Amino acid sequence: MPPEYGQYTGQFAADTSLLELAVYAAAFLFMLLFMLTMLAVATLPVFFAALGVMEGGLKIAQNSPDPIGKISKLGGLVFRSLRRNLLRTALTYVALFVLTGMLTFLYGVVASIAEFTREKEGAQMVIMTEKFGIPSQMPPGYAHQLKAVIRDKIPPEHQPKDIEKNFMTWSFVVGSMDPAKLTQENSMFLFALQPDAIKNEMMSDHELSRKDLGEEGWAELCRVLDLVEQDKRNIVIGEDRLQMIGKKVGDEIKLYSLNYREVEFEFRIVGAFPSGSRLGQAAAMRYDYLTAKLDDYKARTGKVHPSADRCLNLIWVRMPSKAAYQQLAAVVNEPGTFSAPAVKMETFSAAVGSFLEPFKDIFWGMKWIIMPAVVVIMCLVIGITITIGVRERWTEMAVLKVLGFQPWQVMSMIVSEAMLIGVYGGMLSTWSVYYLPKAISAINKAVGGDFKFFDTWKSDPTILIAGPILGLLVGLVGAALPSWNARKVKVSEVFAQVA
Repeated sequence: MPPEYGQYTGQFAADTSLLELAVYAAAFLFMLLFMLTMLAVATLPVFFAALGVMEGGLKIAQNSPDPIGKISKLGGLVFRSLRRNLLRTALTYVALFVLTGMLTFLYGVVASIAEFTREKEGAQMVIMTEKFGIPSQMPPGYAHQLKAVIRDKIPPEHQPKDIEKNFMTWSFVVGSMDPAKLTQENSMFLFALQPDAIKNEMMSDHELSRKDLGEEGWAELCRVLDLVEQDKRNIVIGEDRLQMIGKKVGDEIKLYSLNYREVEFEFRIVGAFPSGSRLGQAAAMRYDYLTAKLDDYKARTGKVHPSADRCLNLIWVRMPSKAAYQQLAAVVNEPGTFSAPAVKMETFSAAVGSFLEPFKDIFWGMKWIIMPAVVVIMCLVIGITITIGVRERWTEMAVLKVLGFQPWQVMSMIVSEAMLIGVYGGMLSTWSVYYLPKAISAINKAVGGDFKFFDTWKSDPTILIAGPILGLLVGLVGAALPSWNARKVKVSEVFAQVA
């Protein structure tokens, strides 16, 4: 059972050991390396084809008057060197492709975390929770009380334009379809909330917005929410969870609540959240259906349900500015305003930062140790490959000098070889990471497939430019020392050794 479920049921899953985490991380790393290696091998024809096209263009330009013709002939020697040992060139490209892909993945993780925890200007999504209790459990009356505080104690210029459209409550329901046995295959985690709040894009941080879903996806979500509003029993479940519990849209289920003891729900599934999204494993129900069931419990037993006065877990408010949030937080923190229990207010980014606090050292290590180490390894790969090539062509370098080549021309040839491999390795790697998921998603939609993991895959478009630039710089740095050694080759010593 996932740990977050246990927070609301009183049953906590066993902590995952460091050894297990290490095994999972190693398995994921090897899987990622395997996928990147296969992708690198698959793009090898593209790499060599691009080199062939460039070489063909230089051959045409060699008949041009100097300096274009002279530079083209010098460039032809670069491509000839790359073709001298195709296996070594291919292995170098594959290594740079894999390392760039790994670096891109790490950058995506670090950038996503930074975006989540970055304090934003303008509109602020503010969360109110219980201050000293885990999990947060507040009286349902706190929602009306907070609305009154905003209307009466916050200046009009700092109030949301429409408090009803910028206000949302969250309650969590955990249950099982089998009253006697709880398993991953029959359990469910539900958000009890108001459908209108989703239409007002109060769950944009959970990728439920017009921007994230597109016009077609947003229209479908609104259609499903209209069905939920027609009947309290109608719910929406993530596609991943539907697959796990063996249900589909249109089925009816009965759920026995674990955190609301002796409460049973009858649901009809009317829609599904996209697979692979943040709600792919969760479900959403109407908040008033939960309160109605608690009222039924009181009518049936003659006593209030033990959790009825603590059935509100979170309150979200979208404030117009950071100053408005700070003023609201100051009022909420005044003694006696919310005291039974005491509450706290924080922005969504601050809440995510608090959740990720135990992992901050890991993220710091990824950003400042692992990512620079990958770049250093890339430079070493280029440096070692070019050094081997230069040593094999030591006599050739001497002949070039005898033929009148200047030291800077010898250096530029060697550096160009490294930069060409680096640019294509970085470009094809980052472009594959960015465009391949989009292509798979388009094909999946065209054929009507159910595999929708890549529909929610997102990559920062800046990698399209950063990848080739990184490869260029890595090639330049990696080839600096070998090219400098080649520049200093002494013709007399080389031919003396040959003699």
